[in-house]
Amino acid sequence: MTSVPAEPIESPVWFAPLRSPSWLVPPIRDGAVRVAFCAEAWDEQAVGKAGRDLRLGLPLFLAEAARFGTDARPVTLRRPLGQTDRLPDATVVVRTAVAPGGRNAIRVRVSDLGGARVTHITRDANDEISLGRALDDLPRAVADAVTRGGVRPVWNSLYVLPAGAALAAYVRGSHACLRLSDEAEPADADAVAARRADERSVLGTLGSLATSTPEPFPALLFFGALMAARDAGSPVVGEFRMPANVRCTAATDVLDPVYAMTALVMRVFGDRDASDRRIERLRATGDAPLQRWLARVQAVT
Repeated sequence: MTSVPAEPIESPVWFAPLRSPSWLVPPIRDGAVRVAFCAEAWDEQAVGKAGRDLRLGLPLFLAEAARFGTDARPVTLRRPLGQTDRLPDATVVVRTAVAPGGRNAIRVRVSDLGGARVTHITRDANDEISLGRALDDLPRAVADAVTRGGVRPVWNSLYVLPAGAALAAYVRGSHACLRLSDEAEPADADAVAARRADERSVLGTLGSLATSTPEPFPALLFFGALMAARDAGSPVVGEFRMPANVRCTAATDVLDPVYAMTALVMRVFGDRDASDRRIERLRATGDAPLQRWLARVQAVT
C-alpha cells in the first residue's frame, strides 16, 4: 500500500509566495472539520499534459473556495489519489476528475472516510466559456455536499472570482503557480529552456488575466506566481514588469488587498520608494497581522 504525501497544501497557492498574508484569509476555528481535496483518474485514464493544469488545478480551486466559503479546514493533496493510497486524516474526501481526450467534462465525488458516497457531481462543457460556467457552480455544490460531514457555509464578501473563460484560466493558473514553486530546476540545458518557456507562458497568461479582470484574486495569483518564480531564481520575472505595473497602478484603495500586495511587488522590481509609501499608508490601519506581514515585506531585498 502506498501512502499519501506527507505535506498537503493547507493554504491557497499564492499564500506562501506572497509571504503568508494571514490577515487576508479567514481564520480556521479549533475543531474545524478537515476536508481533503484531491485529483483522481477518470475511469483509470489520465489526461494528457495539456490537461494537467485543469486536472490538478481543480482540487486547489475547490479547496480555496472552501476556505473562503465554509468553516472547514480544507487541505489539498499534491498528487492524485490512487486506488490503493491511504486516505488522508480527514472527515470528508472530495475527489475530482477531468475527462481525457480533450473533453472538458468534470466529475466530483464527495465521500466519507469509509468510502460511502455522499454526492456525485458531473458537469459537461464544450468550450472555455461553458467550462467556466461549470466551474462557477462547483464550489456551492461541494459546499452543499460537505454539510453532511458537519461543515457549514459562510459568506465572504472578499472572495469573488471572474466568470466564464477567465475562471477556467484561473483554475488552470492555480496549478501552474504551484508548479513554479514545486518543480526543481532541471540540469539539462534543453530541459532548462523548456522550463523557461513554461514560466513565460504561465506568467504571461496570469498577467493577462490579472489585468483584464477587476476581481482581486487573479491579481493575487499573478503576483504569487511572480514571487514563486523569483524565489526559485528564474531570470524571466523581469520580463513581466509592465503587466505588474499596470495592476499595481490600478490598485489605489488602501482597503483593496491588491493594494497591499503591490507594496511587495514594487519592492521586487526595485521601486522601493513607491513600496515604502504604500507601506506607510498600510501601517495606519493598525491591524496587527497586517503589521507583521508588512515587516516581512520590508525584509525582501
